[in-house]
Amino acid sequence: MSKARTVRFDDEIDPLVDRFIEKNDINFNKLVNLAVKEFISKPHTIKLVPVSETEWDKQMKKAYKKHKKTLDELAK
Repeated sequence: MSKARTVRFDDEIDPLVDRFIEKNDINFNKLVNLAVKEFISKPHTIKLVPVSETEWDKQMKKAYKKHKKTLDELAK
């Protein structure tokens, strides 16, 4: 059995929702159900991958080269 709920969109999102509904000929309730189901079924975490030491050294050299002046000023 479904349950009635209220949805309140931000001012900038509301016209986008209206346009999407008209353009795609979809029921508002169906859109909300699909969006919520999609959102809650996917993970919202960042998976970190370790960086190799050689890659770290390469990136640090690149960053140092690019920001040498700023790093030198901070070291004073």
